[in-house]
Amino acid sequence: MKKGGSFFWGVFLGTIAGLIVGMILSTKKEEKIKNILEKKTEELRNNLQEIGKKIGKKVHKMKSDFESKWKKNKIEKMDQVEVEDELGT
Repeated sequence: MKKGGSFFWGVFLGTIAGLIVGMILSTKKEEKIKNILEKKTEELRNNLQEIGKKIGKKVHKMKSDFESKWKKNKIEKMDQVEVEDELGT
């Protein structure tokens, strides 16, 4: 009888000790996971900002190219209209 009782107490105390240790270790793991996730989200945020800047530069370049072509065509048409007016055609 005595051996059965000590086995029961051993299992009971071992389980409680395991739960306590598990809770302590889980908080440390949560902190590690949280730190890793924070680093990854910062990296993603920085990468997205860089991508946004690159896209913005390309769009600005396209816009300026379009504006310069538009002005060039407008000047050419104005010259053509002036020549036609002078010639009377």
